[in-house]
Amino acid sequence: MPFQALAAAATLLAVAPHGNRVELKLDRGAAALEWVSPNAFRFQRVLEGALPKTEAVDREAVSFQVSETPSAVTLRTRALELTIRKVGVLLRLRDRQGAPLVEDLTEPRAQGTEVAWERRAAPGSEFYGLGPRDDEALGLRGHSVRTERPFLVSTAGYGEYHAGGGVFHFDLTAADHYRVQAPRIDYYLYYGPTPKEIFEEHHAVEDSPAPWMVSNERFPSWTGLRASMLRILQGAMSAATTPIFDLGMYAAAPDELKQRARQIGSLVARVTPGAVGTSGFRGQLDTFFGSYVAELQDRGFPVWHPLPFQFPNDPDAARYADEFLLGDEMLIAPIVDPSGKRGVWIPRGIWTNLETNEAVRGPATITVATQSLPVWARTGAIVPLDSRGSIGLHYFPKAAGEFFLLESDIPDYSQAHAAPALDFMRLEIESKKERDYQWVVHHVERPAGVGFEDTKYREVARQADLQDRSWWWDPALKNLHIRARVKAGQDSIVNLNW
Repeated sequence: MPFQALAAAATLLAVAPHGNRVELKLDRGAAALEWVSPNAFRFQRVLEGALPKTEAVDREAVSFQVSETPSAVTLRTRALELTIRKVGVLLRLRDRQGAPLVEDLTEPRAQGTEVAWERRAAPGSEFYGLGPRDDEALGLRGHSVRTERPFLVSTAGYGEYHAGGGVFHFDLTAADHYRVQAPRIDYYLYYGPTPKEIFEEHHAVEDSPAPWMVSNERFPSWTGLRASMLRILQGAMSAATTPIFDLGMYAAAPDELKQRARQIGSLVARVTPGAVGTSGFRGQLDTFFGSYVAELQDRGFPVWHPLPFQFPNDPDAARYADEFLLGDEMLIAPIVDPSGKRGVWIPRGIWTNLETNEAVRGPATITVATQSLPVWARTGAIVPLDSRGSIGLHYFPKAAGEFFLLESDIPDYSQAHAAPALDFMRLEIESKKERDYQWVVHHVERPAGVGFEDTKYREVARQADLQDRSWWWDPALKNLHIRARVKAGQDSIVNLNW
């Protein structure tokens, strides 16, 4: 009997749990499953012989139950139900409410030195990931992709990551299933259901993704700049979260191209400025970047949030691969052609243009024309922007907001909170370091009172006159500026009323 037929006939005979690891005894070949968390597990299988030895990882114990019927074995955690069909060792994963996540449709079969099998694709679901590419579309439906970055996210609520390196082939061209061709059967399945939760589960497996160069092109061009931006965003959706952007190649570029490259490169955490240098906006983002690089290290989130990562329930978000959120607060739509303008999709909510202070309500598609980097802040955001000797806390009501500012030399977090209620607003800073702060509250009328308890803040006639515990209202922009020097360990509370 051919080897391929033997592999198809493999049968699960028994299961043997050992802590988080479950040995699957087969009549042919070998398999094992190990729980990473109640929401994630690793599955390994070989079609003949014994499993290769793998280094044991010390993980927190996962509670799960095992039950058996004549045709299948089922393992349940508090989040997942995994059923393994005995004939063929096919996996079917559901959440505890019974919603389907992953289901093997075919048994693994040898394809030369590789292994291939098929999985069900949920109707209407989309896929993202599979590495840094310059594709104009984020969604992978209808595509066949070869990749060395086999991390796939499905809007059905799960992600998968194939371990061990090599080249993998994902055929996602069919409407109801997809095909995986891999050097081995060794993968992790993560339940989200959102991309952020999937990324957190993946971070427990791969906490230090390798840095990668965004571009190896020799000569600057508009096409190359756009491709670099798309590769960063496709990489971000693939958990390839440590891109390196080299601005040096743009030193001899025409001024307009150089300027746009500087705008994009300045938003990359790992940028090599070269002779081009970084933008003034980057200089304002040191505190902001510090907090989000810490989030990258702690939770595995990219600093650039592709729109489907941030808005997984909005089907329109996947249509725009050339704009993104910087962190959770700012929508960025770089201009990467010499026209100086572009169309921008504005997500649901109210967004304020940082250059003009104009607010726009989404969802909407608008056109912008500017020499600056187009940036909008969402309603409810607190955006810290550094200036010489102080930090500006830009707040966009009327939703409540907060921001955690990493004090890397302590290390600890200072916190800023804003909470509006009818004709009252409370602004609070819990500062771990002595610092000069300036609240900038956008889109508000002149307040009747600014202060806290018996302390009344003094109104000044010009922004240049602001001192500690004073305020100035800009009648042209309707922005309120409040200055407060806060000592280390002190809480600063300012109440506003109208």
